[in-house]
Amino acid sequence: MRLRPAPRRGAIALALALALHGEAAAELAPHSGRYGSLALAVRDGKVSGVFAEGRGGADGMPSFSCIFLLEGALAGARATVETWYPGEAERIAGTLVFTAEGAELTLIEDHGGCAMATGSMVGKPFTLPEETPRAGADSERWQDMGLVTARRAALRSESGPAPRRGPYLVANDPVAVLDRREGWVRVLYQNGKAAVTGWLPVTELAVAAP
Repeated sequence: MRLRPAPRRGAIALALALALHGEAAAELAPHSGRYGSLALAVRDGKVSGVFAEGRGGADGMPSFSCIFLLEGALAGARATVETWYPGEAERIAGTLVFTAEGAELTLIEDHGGCAMATGSMVGKPFTLPEETPRAGADSERWQDMGLVTARRAALRSESGPAPRRGPYLVANDPVAVLDRREGWVRVLYQNGKAAVTGWLPVTELAVAAP
């Protein structure tokens, strides 16, 4: 019986590299969408996002909330990010990684309220499973993510005066930015299965990548 020669180290290394490449190819490429309580917009090698989750409370007011904006530059499926709450100077750094199941976020420090609302994001990756796109979401058109800062922000069918009646958003509602005009942004808001769009003045929200 002839024995086959043992494979060389170079051949083993090549086979391992091809296997790893195949695993990487099987992973989802970074793309816009909802990942649990984190909504992300991927555009031109950059990622922006908004995390919003509450727990407990009554009458629609949570006892604890975890809310922040996110921005970073992508290097493959990974991004070094900065996170912050609108109006606050403090920035908390972290790492965002896209995976085959969704995304993982790790921060060097928790935002206020987050440990009680979601659990800590420090020390180990916080898992964010990707959600099935909802009707009307059309995440491929998302340019950026933002948070409403006005106490009440009326959605308009076109830029201009607010209508007397119609849909409106409230402070800390997360939105996806679909379009921009001078002084205005067109946004999409999702609540349950419904999705509404409209124009808001730029003064009524904070965006992750202005």
